[in-house]
Amino acid sequence: MLQPNLLMNGIYREITAEFAKNGDKKRAISSKKYHKYKIHNLGVGAPIKHRIFKKFKIEIKNLNCQEALILARKLYTTKIEEFALAGSYILQIKSGCLGIKQLPYLDKSLDYLTSWSTIDSFCIDVLQPILLKHPKETINLLKRWNKSENMWKRRASVVAFVRKIGESGKFTDMVLKLCDNLIDDKEDLVRKGVGWALKDNMRGSKKKVFAYVKNLREKKISSTIILYAIRDLKDIEKKEILYT
Repeated sequence: MLQPNLLMNGIYREITAEFAKNGDKKRAISSKKYHKYKIHNLGVGAPIKHRIFKKFKIEIKNLNCQEALILARKLYTTKIEEFALAGSYILQIKSGCLGIKQLPYLDKSLDYLTSWSTIDSFCIDVLQPILLKHPKETINLLKRWNKSENMWKRRASVVAFVRKIGESGKFTDMVLKLCDNLIDDKEDLVRKGVGWALKDNMRGSKKKVFAYVKNLREKKISSTIILYAIRDLKDIEKKEILYT
């Protein structure tokens, strides 16, 4: 079990104090309209977040792996938006510390994330590098998340394959299987994650994913998924799917 130490507590206090100092209550209230579920945030704007991250970059790089894992977990457990994003930033900087043995740690860490923004950051910045290094073991974890009662884990099981991962076309067959399990998911944010994964994977395997999405449309699957999936397509291609 990870145990905090004086060094970690000190860095933790510095980071959280910096975010608290730059919080904006009006922005915090306003930002909640972008989140369907209750979130806790301080209202720190994106440019300020990046400035704070940069301020602590050298200190983070100088941490050993155990210290980095401790600090990230401590930030995740607060369930505060900015702190959780800082936790993922730490793991991104210390990506060399993450491997097969740390998958249970990441599995547990996800239990503390409670918004699409923290989930998406975790998937792209933390999980994707491990997926590329250890695809078999990471995909086994994603398969479990795909069937989890935790909606955020279900979203993560497909969002792990967006952007460059999707564009590579390396995992398209697996992505389609995982998406197939979630096309009737009751949660809107899970379905949006499915649509996003399909959109980005269509860049890497257009013919295969296009046919899959067209088939979903014929089955009258959620329009949320379809509309997200076809965002990149030309008008004539969109019409082929929408009016098939």
